[in-house]
Amino acid sequence: MNFFTGFLIGVVSLIPGISGGTILVLMKKYEEITQAITHFRSKQNLTILFFLIAGIFLGTVTFARIIELMFCFIPDITMLLFSGFVLFNIPTFIKSEQIKTNPFWFIVGIFLIFGLSFCSQNSSVVIIEYPSISLLFLLFFCFCGVIDGFFTILPGVSGSMVMMILGPYFLYKSFLANLSFQNIIFVLPLFFYFIGDALGFYLGSKVSLFFLKKYRNPFLSLVLGMVMMSAIIILPAPKYQLYSIIGYIFVLYLSYLICKILNHFN
Repeated sequence: MNFFTGFLIGVVSLIPGISGGTILVLMKKYEEITQAITHFRSKQNLTILFFLIAGIFLGTVTFARIIELMFCFIPDITMLLFSGFVLFNIPTFIKSEQIKTNPFWFIVGIFLIFGLSFCSQNSSVVIIEYPSISLLFLLFFCFCGVIDGFFTILPGVSGSMVMMILGPYFLYKSFLANLSFQNIIFVLPLFFYFIGDALGFYLGSKVSLFFLKKYRNPFLSLVLGMVMMSAIIILPAPKYQLYSIIGYIFVLYLSYLICKILNHFN
């Protein structure tokens, strides 16, 4: 079950709008996994994490090419689909976590994501030219992994969504999708990214457990504000042709159905 949970996290780690932490909540594994991460030295927890990480790796590698093709051929629809995942997961997130919104921290969460959006590198949706791999770039990519892992473990917040706002998401996704013997050099940045990811997982588990125990409602209100603003940030620019409007409505309805199916197993 831990391997399957990891596989699902690996798949959704590439989908902006669905949180790895939310998958853990849906699978009723959140507390077990976060405890295993924060106390990883015990033999039992190492076994749990081994199967989890193996599942995450397989899920990520398997799904990367599919995401790459979606961004290549239907970028706006893909972004709209991901935005729908965020929007339609919000009511379930509020209900499952029994959030009584704290207005101050909710607004802080909104402005936090809004501020992050100004730091965006405006990366191309489909990567044609890759940056030269230097030590500085590898350290930067490792830091990106830390941010991704940190937010991924938080329930309701998608690490890949935050990375999309900041910019490096598309480069990371392209490295994964085009990894082959011809592009073996991609292993290096991905290795640094995964190291950062593991560190981010650890830090995110520590932080989330602390705030959920000590300041649960303000913390979840902050998370809710971040999620809400993220749905707005990643929305594609509207097109007012009739066929576009019908297509957008259909895609949003599809994302709603997917969210309903996922929440059915909660």
